[in-house]
Amino acid sequence: MAAFSRSRKAAILLVVAVCLSILLAFTRFLDLSSHAAAQESPSKADEKPTAQEPQDEGNADKKSQPGGDLQKFMRQKLQASNLILEGLCTEDLALVNKGAETLMKMSKEEKWRVSNDMMYRRYSTEFGHAVEELQKEATDNDMDGTSMAWVNVTMKCLKCHEWVRNTILADSLQK
Repeated sequence: MAAFSRSRKAAILLVVAVCLSILLAFTRFLDLSSHAAAQESPSKADEKPTAQEPQDEGNADKKSQPGGDLQKFMRQKLQASNLILEGLCTEDLALVNKGAETLMKMSKEEKWRVSNDMMYRRYSTEFGHAVEELQKEATDNDMDGTSMAWVNVTMKCLKCHEWVRNTILADSLQK
């Protein structure tokens, strides 16, 4: 019984570590997408925020700034991911399922497709399959299976974000 408990704690710690990695990846992605958008619109990049218009990185409504819609969408993905993590940490698989449902719905939206690149499409498809597995494990009330499925979803996120950062955004910055 103690070994099982240690195994579960180790799995949860692994999930937390991976989720922190996702947060870092999302932060880097958001910074790079802001930088790429600023490159496309130099007049906006040259403007300095005034006292009336502070530059608030936490502000979800950035429609006046380039890339604001994508940043808002990415924040929503992050919120869904946080629901999943909270559900895993509190053993509330209904919360995990709710976050996974949100990610599945979002993955079908047009905003999700930041590129028509073949590799991006592959990563996106793999992500969808991983989220489906997460939902299945949560529905089956398998805490360990759900934890491992979340690690898989997280790895799909990280690999795709790495691809977008290193290929898609890098190519757009070079143009």
